[in-house]
Amino acid sequence: MRSALRRALRGILSGISALAFVALGGALYARAAPPRVVAGLAVVAVGTLLAAGGRSAVLRLLGRGPTPDGDGTADASADDSDWWLARVEPALDDSWNRWSEVVLTVGLAAVGVGSFALLATHSGEDPPLGLLVTGTLGINGALMTLAFVFE
Repeated sequence: MRSALRRALRGILSGISALAFVALGGALYARAAPPRVVAGLAVVAVGTLLAAGGRSAVLRLLGRGPTPDGDGTADASADDSDWWLARVEPALDDSWNRWSEVVLTVGLAAVGVGSFALLATHSGEDPPLGLLVTGTLGINGALMTLAFVFE
């Protein structure tokens, strides 16, 4: 019972970490979020990664941890990417489970529905195109990840 609860908690934290890292990447790419929001997303992303995967997951995200084949080399191998967001998946790999898929699906659906709601209630003449794109990607991402929840 206790191990099942622990596994579920690690999975939930992994899903939250993945969503926070994707949101952080989007905020940095758009350069529209205030620095406090970017800092908050970074704290949530790294904190939940640390809670879900431990210190080795954070080191793997930074490109300093053990490689997937187990040796302790710190150099960038062929499997590692120079882009920090591409290293999130290997860092979360050990703690990712069905609960993570549920959190990811619900989170993407919430982003999609929220974007469409903001788009529908926009009071200006020209609605922001970014909300339409974000809503479409959120809903489609939720539909794609929904298949993995029930496998």
